[in-house]
Amino acid sequence: MNLSVTEQSVTPMQDPARLDSTSTANSGPEPKGAEMRAAPRVGLLIRPAKLISPEHQFVCVIRDLSETGLSVCVFHALPDCSEYTIEFQNGDQIKAEVMWRDGDRMGLQFMERADLDRLIQSPSRFGKRPIRVEFDCPAILAMPGRDFSVRICDISGQGAKIACDEHLMLASSVVLRAAHLPSTRAKIRWRRNGAYGLVFEDTLQMSELARIVAAMQHVSL
Repeated sequence: MNLSVTEQSVTPMQDPARLDSTSTANSGPEPKGAEMRAAPRVGLLIRPAKLISPEHQFVCVIRDLSETGLSVCVFHALPDCSEYTIEFQNGDQIKAEVMWRDGDRMGLQFMERADLDRLIQSPSRFGKRPIRVEFDCPAILAMPGRDFSVRICDISGQGAKIACDEHLMLASSVVLRAAHLPSTRAKIRWRRNGAYGLVFEDTLQMSELARIVAAMQHVSL
């Protein structure tokens, strides 16, 4: 999936949390439970984000966005949950209530009106950082001649943060292995207080990452 932001348009119409990104005001019936809204929406938006529940974190893609809500695309079934915290690429978080579900699409309404300009521009001193899913998972870090027991602290499509009691050399080539994670070649980019940053040689596709992290959190797909 291409995660670049396509041409955007802001049009006074239904809440984006109620519409498909290709919908128009007369595009047919809405998903069950949808309502008419007056908030302008940003349509044709494809941007990664994270859904946070009390027990889990999931990868999603934002499709439509307004100051009152959004719709997202998910890559697997989600556990029953009526409220999520949505985390954007710049780390901003907004609490939202699930209003409808329709296959791999879900509409959410913000609990407080959001700053639409900030959501679109997504200002950050880190630039467009990849979405990182945080959890604690045992893993094996393989190096020539020796394997180390480590714990995965977070993971993205481009890399992972691990915790390890051993002193590992920077720029070392390694292979990260864990349940539900294919053996993944990486290099050690940084270390800090027992934590290490890995950069994957091959980027995980968004859909692949989403299913991996769900399975690693013991969510039935």
